[in-house]
Amino acid sequence: MTKLIVAGCSVSDYTNVKKVWGEYLAEQLNYEYVHEAAGCGSNYRMWRVLTTHILNGNITPDDTVIVQYTTLERNEFWSPIVENDWLRDPAFGGDIIRFKSGSHAWAKGSEKKLMKMYERFIGIEFEHEKFINNHIAFQCLAKEYNIHNLYFVHVGSYGFNRKDHPTISKYKNNFFKYSDIFNKSENHITNDPSHLSNIGHELLSTMIYNKIKELV
Repeated sequence: MTKLIVAGCSVSDYTNVKKVWGEYLAEQLNYEYVHEAAGCGSNYRMWRVLTTHILNGNITPDDTVIVQYTTLERNEFWSPIVENDWLRDPAFGGDIIRFKSGSHAWAKGSEKKLMKMYERFIGIEFEHEKFINNHIAFQCLAKEYNIHNLYFVHVGSYGFNRKDHPTISKYKNNFFKYSDIFNKSENHITNDPSHLSNIGHELLSTMIYNKIKELV
């Protein structure tokens, strides 16, 4: 069955909702849904999991891939410490832990020290350059593997905010921007204007569905 694969951060994850926009969209497209969004997830996590899927043949030219980029400072690290925590991905005999600004507040021990120290060495201009380079490389990988239906979604203030996304010609029309989706209270969780409500997830899925149908 044709698949819809969605990678993103907490905006696309099950953040106080039982159903996410990716699920709604998969139903509209009549595709199998593959969920690769994660709370506190970074762009590096998105590139990593999607690249692994592509190299392993789990994403084919018939499938649709949507990337919901997040803020530039986020990253991920491998840790030898294993814990049962939704902010971690078990891998390689340890855990892959997720970093964003302020994440040292909930980290423990040596991981707390790592995140606090790392935060001191973030230069946003450098993160901007790394984002551009990795974003272009990911598009080239997708093109090489004939992933035709690759889309990038900008939601609210998450993602690349400096200017239009740099692109290669194959995906030049496949960038959707929904900066104002949180403006209406019903579209976001009560007292949380940075995450979608059930209504917001349904609305976003319909907007993306219409845009994809336009292009196809």
